[in-house]
Amino acid sequence: MSVALFTAGLGDIIRTCYLTASYRVLTETSTPLPVIVASHNPFSIEIFRHHRNAKNLVLYDLGHKYQEFLAAGLRGPDISRALCEFAGQDYETLIRGKAEGHIPSFNAPDDVDSRGHIVFQPFAGNGTYRSLPPALLEMTAAVLRRLPWPVFVITRSYPRLGERSKTIHANEDASALAGGNITVLDNLTVPATLNLIKNCRAYVGSWSSLQQAAWFENKPVVVFYPHDFAIRGTGYAFGMDRENTLERVFPKADAAELEAFLRRW
Repeated sequence: MSVALFTAGLGDIIRTCYLTASYRVLTETSTPLPVIVASHNPFSIEIFRHHRNAKNLVLYDLGHKYQEFLAAGLRGPDISRALCEFAGQDYETLIRGKAEGHIPSFNAPDDVDSRGHIVFQPFAGNGTYRSLPPALLEMTAAVLRRLPWPVFVITRSYPRLGERSKTIHANEDASALAGGNITVLDNLTVPATLNLIKNCRAYVGSWSSLQQAAWFENKPVVVFYPHDFAIRGTGYAFGMDRENTLERVFPKADAAELEAFLRRW
């Protein structure tokens, strides 16, 4: 029996859905299929709980074990083996291979009926590092308020501890931004959020999970990130040099440039 495995952060799980055969197989299976979801984002599993073929998915929600194995120093195939062993599944039967052009679609009970909007994600997993600084958040929101399109701000609060029990994710509060053309959505399910990106005209945010989905959907993307950001040049930055991407370190974000870019698309 094959086993599907989705691990790490929400951005990693999004990448697995778009880049590998795993998500396609979930749609195609007509017999019970074990699906291990091991994410430090507790809402990632919503992608699979609301899947159109959920009746044939046997879900293992192992975010706590992922955190445990990560803290113990396991990485890569070792952590995948440990997760499979804990779930009583054979690591050798993991679904492998590329997506081969398959574009995932998502099912949600709370889809937002909107087209041509902008999605804004100001916060990231580490509130003191990658989330937009207050001044940049306010500047970005001021630009978005001047635009003629609806803007949806995506937030989701949950506790997450990092090394030495340091809190690296907690409360995400954007309620002060609500009003006019800006709507704050702080409890939208993950699949509904991904559908919101599929139907948007552009994505704006900090370096976080959702610009992965926006890039896979070839949406115009604005992404702001800190000076000492180490992920540039990796696979996670695959859309950085596209014509329809505006990327700037926090201090170089410019309101006029941001507005001109968004109006261009």
